[in-house]
Amino acid sequence: MKYIVNIILIIVLLSSCSQQRPDTSAFDAGMAKFERNKAIADKSFNLFIARDLDGMMDMHSEDLIWSPASTNDTLSKAAFREGMAGWMSEFDAFTFVNRQYYPGVGEDFIPDGSVRTYGTWIGTHKSGKQTTTKYYSVTQFNDEGKITADLEYFDLGGVFDQLED
Repeated sequence: MKYIVNIILIIVLLSSCSQQRPDTSAFDAGMAKFERNKAIADKSFNLFIARDLDGMMDMHSEDLIWSPASTNDTLSKAAFREGMAGWMSEFDAFTFVNRQYYPGVGEDFIPDGSVRTYGTWIGTHKSGKQTTTKYYSVTQFNDEGKITADLEYFDLGGVFDQLED
């Protein structure tokens, strides 16, 4: 009898230790979107550095929402193009170093395909002065891989301060 009780006890203990694997399909799908979109974001930064404004604009949807560091408003793709052209006309060169990309998440903390970018922009102004500023952005994408929202945060006033004599 003692032998049967011990076997039953062992079976109960072993069966209670087995756990079902959690369903990670939503997380995996979100990470796959993030990886695809991270490459798109990286390419967009590289096109800016290369001063390829048309190539950069092709990566953004027509209904782009742009929120630059200079305002709390959301602006259009036309305003985005104008803003990028302004930076390109005032600066001779840019580099974007220490790039770090992280997935954005929804309210359920599952990656949603958006990309959070951290890095440091170094610019050479047409006056010859060099500027450096830390940068953070959140980019969101549609199913076609176009950027639908570009929310940027950096110290714009600090950039202008570096250009003063």
